[in-house]
Amino acid sequence: MAAVFTVGGCTISVGAPSPNASSPPDGGDGSVASNTGIDASGEASAIDAPSSADASGSHDAGADAPGTPEAGPFVPATHPPWPQVPSNQGIVLKPMKLVTIVSSGDPLATQLFAFGDALIASHWWTSVSAEYGASATGGSVHVTGPSITQNPDQTAMTSYIQSAIASSAAAAPNGNTMYMLYLPPNISAIDPVNGVNTSCQYFGGFHDIFDMTVNGADAWGVGQRCPLQGSGLTELQDLTITGSHEILEAATDPQPGLGWALGAVDPMQPWTTPPTLVAPGGELGDLCLGTQWIEGSYMYQRIWSNAAAAAGGDPCLPAYPNAKYDNASSPQAWYKVTGGGSVDIPLTGFSTGPTGDWALEALLLSSTASGFNPSITSATSVVSPGGMTFSTTNNGRMAKLTVTAPSIASGSSAVFGIASVAIGAPAAGDAYHLWTVGVYIP
Repeated sequence: MAAVFTVGGCTISVGAPSPNASSPPDGGDGSVASNTGIDASGEASAIDAPSSADASGSHDAGADAPGTPEAGPFVPATHPPWPQVPSNQGIVLKPMKLVTIVSSGDPLATQLFAFGDALIASHWWTSVSAEYGASATGGSVHVTGPSITQNPDQTAMTSYIQSAIASSAAAAPNGNTMYMLYLPPNISAIDPVNGVNTSCQYFGGFHDIFDMTVNGADAWGVGQRCPLQGSGLTELQDLTITGSHEILEAATDPQPGLGWALGAVDPMQPWTTPPTLVAPGGELGDLCLGTQWIEGSYMYQRIWSNAAAAAGGDPCLPAYPNAKYDNASSPQAWYKVTGGGSVDIPLTGFSTGPTGDWALEALLLSSTASGFNPSITSATSVVSPGGMTFSTTNNGRMAKLTVTAPSIASGSSAVFGIASVAIGAPAAGDAYHLWTVGVYIP
């Protein structure tokens, strides 16, 4: 599904896995935006630009940037360990055959077909799939279906795929096929509970099982055109971010929950599961929202790596070799708060090397009731071009997230993403890094 929240009066969606039948079938790719300059697809513009990121995509502002700690041996601040995503029953697509499906008249058909070809041969794919046992040696197939004139629901989309591939032997299901459907302009998928996904308010895309075969489980996914105002992205870039996200997740978790995924959310007590599983989601693409990879003519979603996470630094691949990763952590995953009261949550900045200060913003990713309000305070701050003030941090420096809860009965909860945002323009799409923390009313 896609969690929906509002920042500065703008509605934003973040992809998350479906905890129950009220959501799309699996981790919809979404996007995060913020008043710091993060746009609707994870790109960023500078809050201020005393310096800029290096060409590797780092958030590093340079050793002489304002706010840089005094010279001396650098010691990364500690943080709770990153999660390790389990293989569950280990179902993956190997070798994956990628079938790209567009409708007749789609103005980006040629580029989307070329993207599918490039993806399976890319360094991005090799880097992000290797440790999970997926492969893409099944080839890339192009299918053009009839025009789509009405907003389709899940049943309509799977029926459309079946009809479109019927005359193509190369596109036939084989137990390791991923069907990636790109909806044309002005067509929105229909959420099974919330209705038409206008302007990607619920998700930018999602994936699910297509069918079971004697050889395995074929998968399918969908990508929808989303609003691009102020994003700095082209429509093609937005679709390839969504497409790469869903293709990799489908390859590593084709039957959602039986491949590489954190697990299921207890809808009655979500605070018994990791907050990142509630939102932005528990699959390998969900855990790296906000950071992309540019290769050739295309932009890809970076993907979670258990091996990189175990090393304690940047948990997403492909790696930016010269980057200094930064983030801010909370000591606990969940905090209790009384109805109508508030709770203070300590935040500690951490980075893998000396860097300039970075900005913090609290984003409401998911809540079971309205009225949970976050604010961040710290000893240092920065003013955006729009005149808004944001707290900043650095390695080992403390900040505080204060969450005020609504005056409601027990059992409500909310999950926040603490976005660490580069001051200056980050290169190569490494816009922000998220740390998730939840609060609940016991």
